[in-house]
Amino acid sequence: MEKKQVRREKGITLVALVITIIVLIILAGVAIMTLTGEEGILTKAKESRISTELSAYQEELETYKASKYLENNTFLESTLTAGKESLTYYTQDGKGEETGNIRTILKNISDEYFEKLEVVKGELLINTKDKIEIKIAQSLGIAVNPYDIKDGVLQSSDGNLLLMDQATGTLTIPDSVTAIGEGAFANVEGLKTIIIPSTVKRIEMNAFRSNQTLEMVIMQEKDGQGVEYIGSFAFMECPNLTTVQMANSVKEMEVQVFYGCQNLINVNISTQLKVISGYTFQNCGFKEIELPEGVNVINPYAFYNCSNLTTIKFPSTVYSVYGTAFLECRNLKNIEIAEGNKNLILENGILLCENDINKQTEMIIILEEAIDTETNTFVVPDSVTLLQDEILNQYTNIKTVQIPTSVQTISPLFIGKEVTNVVIANNPRYEVIGNAVYTKGTENEAVTMVRYFGNEEIVNVKEGTEIIGEYCFQDKNLSQIILPETLEEIKPQAFLYCNNLKSLSLGEKVKTFNSMSIYGSGIEEIILSENHPYFRIEEGAICNGEKVKALYNKEGTVFISPLKVLETIETYEIPSNVVEGIEVKEIADRAFHNQNQMKNIVIPSTVQKIGDSFNFCSSLEKIEIPNSVTTIHNDCFSNATNLKEIIIHNTEGSIPGQPWGCIYGDKAIYWVGN
Repeated sequence: MEKKQVRREKGITLVALVITIIVLIILAGVAIMTLTGEEGILTKAKESRISTELSAYQEELETYKASKYLENNTFLESTLTAGKESLTYYTQDGKGEETGNIRTILKNISDEYFEKLEVVKGELLINTKDKIEIKIAQSLGIAVNPYDIKDGVLQSSDGNLLLMDQATGTLTIPDSVTAIGEGAFANVEGLKTIIIPSTVKRIEMNAFRSNQTLEMVIMQEKDGQGVEYIGSFAFMECPNLTTVQMANSVKEMEVQVFYGCQNLINVNISTQLKVISGYTFQNCGFKEIELPEGVNVINPYAFYNCSNLTTIKFPSTVYSVYGTAFLECRNLKNIEIAEGNKNLILENGILLCENDINKQTEMIIILEEAIDTETNTFVVPDSVTLLQDEILNQYTNIKTVQIPTSVQTISPLFIGKEVTNVVIANNPRYEVIGNAVYTKGTENEAVTMVRYFGNEEIVNVKEGTEIIGEYCFQDKNLSQIILPETLEEIKPQAFLYCNNLKSLSLGEKVKTFNSMSIYGSGIEEIILSENHPYFRIEEGAICNGEKVKALYNKEGTVFISPLKVLETIETYEIPSNVVEGIEVKEIADRAFHNQNQMKNIVIPSTVQKIGDSFNFCSSLEKIEIPNSVTTIHNDCFSNATNLKEIIIHNTEGSIPGQPWGCIYGDKAIYWVGN
């Protein structure tokens, strides 16, 4: 009995211990909740501290704004912006002179909130993920994470348009931004001034494109830091842009950054920039440009058609200037070359460049004094080895061109449309046959028809020719061209502006041919043999409700080009197959290039790959991509300037590379997959 009693007592003791432990755990949980729960002591204390601190900052901000009104009653509160790096505001008279950062306004700001708080459009905003901070900030009327910024990148979204002050048209980018995304602020109504802080390192493609009212761009820099990269087309076609204060931190600019900014007259080029890319300043309005020491290369068409340009100053560091860099700069009279430049030579009215990149000697600029106006003849200097496109075009009085033996490369449009006579004597590579320039051909080089300069309506291409070169027949009034059986390739735009040429017959050796080969011509019929080894013509596509012919690869799996006059296409439907049992799986590169009247395109659900197929389709406003598509070329929609809606019938992110060149960026992309 005693043993049983002992065991019972021990059992009761263990039960009591377990109960005691459970009770203690419950009490501990209650205590923790009392301290840390949503209504806990510590939580309340934290809320109180945050509320007190943020309220104090709001009061400091209001005091600062009041002081500014006292200083100048035209102070524009909505333009006040401040962050870690900068402080800016405007009055009705112009930009405020005060410099500083958010500490200038919030003198007692803690290090913690120095990292989190900004002033944008005269109001406080906080960047935080802390739930308590969000709750308190919202209760105080402080904006919380108001803009679409991901990992420092300001995205293309309608919400970010709120950053612009409507009254002044001023867009001030917050200090928290390190990059401005593709198409983020393209075609914004009323935008006049852009202020980019030194925290921003990258401006991506199309970021500020086609802003019709934009007047000024200010890129701030601090301690040598600021924007380093500007993407293609970033400020393209901003016709009222007059002033760009470029940060000296800019190291790289892609093509066509300021293309079409015809009123741009004040721009400083970064001292860190080594290369001026193609078309960067095409059609700009400045009268004089001084390139800073450090610039090495000026690429093709960089200053094309800057018709007001009278003076260009080259630094000693330039060692490569392409021959088309200053085309159509018709008022250019003064050329200055810094002492010590060994690559640029000005003699007899011709600026030559001994190009260190391609090891060629080119003509860069030709002044009037270099032309024999009595005989309308231009004689290429004996030292020249490379003749670039279009360099003679602005001189309509040049009828004869003499090309020396030194020339190794002739670009087709060097021989302009006004030239009617070309003299080539003893050149090892080129010859003139029947009003056309040909390469002589070697064991390692195909015979190419480079440029036709005659005026006949019917042209026979020399037997043995293997390639018709780019722009070979541009601007010629021919109605028929007879191609030899030896022909293998027709280069892009070979028949540009040959509007009377309606038909083309391709021999069975032609294996390189696409929409760009006939681009800009009147050709709407391609004649192929029934057994052509590379191509086929089939009906099945539907244009404006009617069946039409189109060019495909031999298998019928790749749609290459519509055979229809450009101006007549509004709606085009690609068939799912043109050969029984074989599906159309790909739309080729440039298939619809510059179909600028096409408003609608129907893509079948068999297509898996789309090339850069719809660039320059300027009337296209909407396009739907079926869920079969897995690949879209990065430049597919480049310069499709009205394309604002790309509907992807697939899950978000399933096709890499968005927005595929669309100037409106991600805000034009709609993923509607499951």
